[in-house]
Amino acid sequence: MALYRTNAIVLRTRNFGEADRVLVLFSEEFGKFEAVVKGARRQRSRFIGNTLAFNYIKTMLLSGKSMDMLSQAELVRSFGKLREDLTKFAYASYWVELVDGFIPERQEAKEIFRFLLAAFLVLENTPNPMVLNLAFEIRLLNYLGYQPQLDHCAGCGGDYPAEIFFSAIAGGVVCPACRSQYRDLISVDKADIQAVEQLGSIDLRKLEQYQIRPDSSKTIQKLLREFIEARLDHPLKSQTFLGMIME
Repeated sequence: MALYRTNAIVLRTRNFGEADRVLVLFSEEFGKFEAVVKGARRQRSRFIGNTLAFNYIKTMLLSGKSMDMLSQAELVRSFGKLREDLTKFAYASYWVELVDGFIPERQEAKEIFRFLLAAFLVLENTPNPMVLNLAFEIRLLNYLGYQPQLDHCAGCGGDYPAEIFFSAIAGGVVCPACRSQYRDLISVDKADIQAVEQLGSIDLRKLEQYQIRPDSSKTIQKLLREFIEARLDHPLKSQTFLGMIME
């Protein structure tokens, strides 16, 4: 078996066999992949603290036929605040489920890896995780090539007037002439569209100063949720949990 090293974020874990654990890792070089940790659930395992979800670790792995095996794990950053704060835990769980759901196994995704790492750093200390989450969703969609169509009608390609609607199925804004073709319409205004565009480009570290209308925030949350759901083939468990936390 070949030995290799990589730095990785632990997206999630699951129990395997009587004492082992499988990690879903996300690295800059190798994308998303699974690795088994032998004896990880035993009380004296040296891997217990280093292989928690959200941890950023230096790894040494042995490649295997069906699954690689973790040989060494050195903690680079624990992101412990994301596990200690229930709201931030809910957002971080949602983010890793998005990454896990959208990115195929072993597909290189360097920009998304760096973006997730940077977003975790900001999430640890932000007083406003809701706005950060909106920016994360929009930016992730941009990296994935799923940008919503915002500068003209997604149905006919024409310019849109003052009365605007958003359709997740259409993939963006639709004009009044096209609205009858879609049943998932959300009424939006130009301020909502402008906020989506701004949140998709602003430095995450500067979001503390970003002001957004409460009604725009609710509208953007709804349209992003429906847009993401329309592009994934399965429901997001963490989104339900996040909704319960935010009620």
